[in-house]
Amino acid sequence: MLNKSVSKSVILFSILTLFIPSFASAWTVTELQKNAASHRYLVRDYHAALEQQQQNVRKQRGTFLPAIDLFYQAEQLRDQTIIQQEKTHSRGVELSWNLFHGFGDYYRLLSKKQQQQVADLQLQEIQQSVQQEVAQTCLNLHQQHQNLQVAQRQLLLYQQERQNAQAKFDVGLITRNEVLRIEVELENSQLDVNRAQTIIQQQLAQLQRQTLTNVQLTDLDLSEFSALPELNQLPQLQQQLLTSNRELQSLQTVIEAAQLDRKAAHDTFLPRADLAATYQRGENELLMNDGDIQDEQLSAQLRLSINVFDGFKDDADLQHARIAAKRATYRYHEREHELITELDNTYREFYLAVDNLQVAKSNRQQTEENLRITRISFDQGLTTSVELLDAIFFQSRADFNIIEARSSIFSALFSIEQLTGSYPNYSQEN
Repeated sequence: MLNKSVSKSVILFSILTLFIPSFASAWTVTELQKNAASHRYLVRDYHAALEQQQQNVRKQRGTFLPAIDLFYQAEQLRDQTIIQQEKTHSRGVELSWNLFHGFGDYYRLLSKKQQQQVADLQLQEIQQSVQQEVAQTCLNLHQQHQNLQVAQRQLLLYQQERQNAQAKFDVGLITRNEVLRIEVELENSQLDVNRAQTIIQQQLAQLQRQTLTNVQLTDLDLSEFSALPELNQLPQLQQQLLTSNRELQSLQTVIEAAQLDRKAAHDTFLPRADLAATYQRGENELLMNDGDIQDEQLSAQLRLSINVFDGFKDDADLQHARIAAKRATYRYHEREHELITELDNTYREFYLAVDNLQVAKSNRQQTEENLRITRISFDQGLTTSVELLDAIFFQSRADFNIIEARSSIFSALFSIEQLTGSYPNYSQEN
């Protein structure tokens, strides 16, 4: 049995102190989103992937620059001849430069740049998802806080009615059975309070993990959930999705990179031109400083070559690149249709929640009046405790429905913002 000493003032104090923000260090939803999008380890992983692609671009640029090699060669013959010494060694430097390779290097460089752009868009996409997760967790915290308030208010009503019922039982106006019914509901209501408090702590732990902060309940400023949001028209949102959704932008860039790879694959059918220059110094002893200099050579070579036939491997590479570009196009259109459908359904969910909120508010007024009338009738002995308990339950359910409808509105909004790429693009902070 619950302790009767739980008073209204204690419950109201717990409500007031639970979510009062510390304005000196209050975290807003936007600040938490920025922190997560900048420092979350998942985001850092995608940022590292972007840096890898930047190095790939740098590596591909190297194909346009000459290569310089230092070499040393030592040779020892079994028998010495007049023409050739028994021990010889040479050292030198060689410069090689590809002058032309069928534009393949040029298209591969453009492809690498497109792949770098893909990595950048994927980074932005994961930032968008992270910001949505943080907003949803903050919304869940706000919702559970309101649920806790309703559960505590319900608990207080049950406590008041139990005291009234006990007084009626003491003078013989009602049976013990009716008092027990109220006590059962009183204990169930306490379970609802405990459950809401537990969920709040779980959501807080989730928020701390998502933002890599030690944010506490008293640090949160969730005032932006007090005003209901508005949406643009569906055609405008669809257009925004097609132009700003990071996933679609990434897939479109993948198509462009695949098309460039296909162009680069034609380079094997065109001639290749290479320039090589070598300076070589030879001596007749293995040790670098003990022999007599035999000769110094400086040579330059321009080589032109073209592959005539290689067992259809070049054609297979070309067809492979063509099919890869086609597959990338298929994936883009498939995902485009999925995202548009998801946006349409979420848009409907938003306005369904708006309608549900209006119905819930109207129902709340009716349940409040019903509870007032039922309490008067119970005090006059015209109704039983069952009807009184039902009236309290109906009022609490109406309160929960209002909270659920408001939360559904914001939840749909966050999904739409993520689909349309509306969240800011925060740069990586190390």
